[in-house]
Amino acid sequence: MNERYIHPDKVMLGERTRQEVREALERGELKAALLPIGAIEQHNEHLSLNLDIVLSTFIAQQVALRLYPRALVAPSCPVGYSPYHMARKGTLTLRKETLKAYLYDVIESLATHGIGAVLVVNGHGGNHALLKDELPAWQQELGLVLDEVSYWTGISDDERCEILQGYRDLRDGKLDTVARQTALNHASEEETSVMMAVSPQRVRSFSLQDYDRANLDYANGLSPKVEAYLEPFSREGWPAGGPNPENPRDRARQENALLASAEKGEALIEVHTRFVAGRIEAMIAAAEAGRPWPALNEK
Repeated sequence: MNERYIHPDKVMLGERTRQEVREALERGELKAALLPIGAIEQHNEHLSLNLDIVLSTFIAQQVALRLYPRALVAPSCPVGYSPYHMARKGTLTLRKETLKAYLYDVIESLATHGIGAVLVVNGHGGNHALLKDELPAWQQELGLVLDEVSYWTGISDDERCEILQGYRDLRDGKLDTVARQTALNHASEEETSVMMAVSPQRVRSFSLQDYDRANLDYANGLSPKVEAYLEPFSREGWPAGGPNPENPRDRARQENALLASAEKGEALIEVHTRFVAGRIEAMIAAAEAGRPWPALNEK
């Protein structure tokens, strides 16, 4: 791991010149690229819409700084697959085919230049399944070591409970509703804490009183266009014949976010960065040794 100061721009592909990239490849220094992807989607009342791509790009950058000069961060893909959030204003979504086509073209470009390993660093849960299905075939077709990782998946349950109050409460049976029990992974204490550490200007002040005064309703009176986006997900995870759970879960996320702090975010960033760095280092070693890299669906 690199311990000397490196200007953050030095690991961003878009900030480098063609000469700098060419010479790094010729010297055999540049081995890999990290490709952040995310979403522009709602994160409750208090977080900017670009949270997913801001955080995945930041984690990728921190990893590349640790590995400098062996890895660069390719330009981020900001918009992802988010149709189930289209009832919330501001959310954008791509078709699956659009996202796959964009990623394939960028990865093919990197492979063409001689990058031997590419790790897609995902910041949005909705992107994961469609990539898991595609990347093994792309790896074979493009002839490089290729993988995808959602940066938060390397943290253990014990680590989460050590850092985050909400997960301790879940473990200890203190969360009394299904909404509270299922509201810990989006716009809540965890993501809010990381954003407070990474980019506090993107976190707005809020209270539950403000939230309740807004009288939000994401279950009723939706437009036909929004309903069309939501229809494929309309019964996913709902009790048969039961009500749309979005309103209580939305409020529970807002409630849980009140537990966030920048200190918790810093602890999470260290865990996430260490995890992603370990993955890309293993990929670089496999590429250099000519070893096959396991397909995503085999891990």
